[in-house]
Amino acid sequence: MNNFIIMKTQILLFFSILFFTLTIYSQAPRGFYAVAGLSQTELKSSDLLTEPNLGFLLGINFQMGYHESYNYQMELTYRINTLDVKYVENGFEQASSSKYNASDLNFGLYFNYYILKPEEDEFFIGPQAGVFAALQDVFTPSGGSDVSGQYYLPHLLDENALSHSSEFNYGFGFGITGGYNNFRFDLRYTLGMVNLLSDVETDSYDENHNYIGPSLEGKTNTISFGVSYNIFHFKK
Repeated sequence: MNNFIIMKTQILLFFSILFFTLTIYSQAPRGFYAVAGLSQTELKSSDLLTEPNLGFLLGINFQMGYHESYNYQMELTYRINTLDVKYVENGFEQASSSKYNASDLNFGLYFNYYILKPEEDEFFIGPQAGVFAALQDVFTPSGGSDVSGQYYLPHLLDENALSHSSEFNYGFGFGITGGYNNFRFDLRYTLGMVNLLSDVETDSYDENHNYIGPSLEGKTNTISFGVSYNIFHFKK
C-alpha cells in the first residue's frame, strides 16, 4: 500500500513538473521593453474644426504575468502629435490652418489574451484591451508659431481661449497585440472620455461678465502602432 502511494506521488510530481516546465516555456517574454512607433490623434468636435497629422510615440512598457494564454502590460509613452486647426484672419476672407500641439504623456494598463500562444521561435497574437490616463498638452501653437490676429472656426475663438483646454485625459483602448520572441507590436485604438474643451469659452458675456455662451465639446481618439523590443527580461 505504501509503495502504491509513493508511486502515485512520484507520477503526480512528474506530471506537475512537466506541466510547469511547458507553461514556463510558453509564456510571452516578461520584462521591460523599449517602444517606438506612429500615432495619429483626432479631436472629435463640431466646436473646433481640426484635422489630424501623423505623429510619433516613444516610451517603455513592462510585461508581467505567468500564464501561457494571457499577460498584463503596463506602459508609459509620450505621443507627439499635432492638429491642423482651421482659422480666419481679421479680414474673414479665407480659411487657413495653423498647427497646434495635441501631444500627451500616457500611462496605460492593458490585458493581452493570446489566440496563438507564445512559444519559443513561434509567432504569437491576440486581442488587447485596457485603460489609460494622460497628461495632455493644452492647445498651444506648435513650434512657436505667430497666431496673433487668428480666429478659430466655427466660433471665432482666439489663442487665449484655446489655452484653457484640459490638461488631463483618460479613457479606454483596444486593439491587437503580438510578437516573435523578444519583439512585440501593438496596433491600438484609444478613446478619450474627457471633454478637453469644457473650460474653453467664446466671447459671450453679459454686463456682469458672466459667461452666457455655449458649452463647447471635444474629445480625442488616437490610432497607434508601436514596435517594442525586450531590453531587460526576467529569467524563466
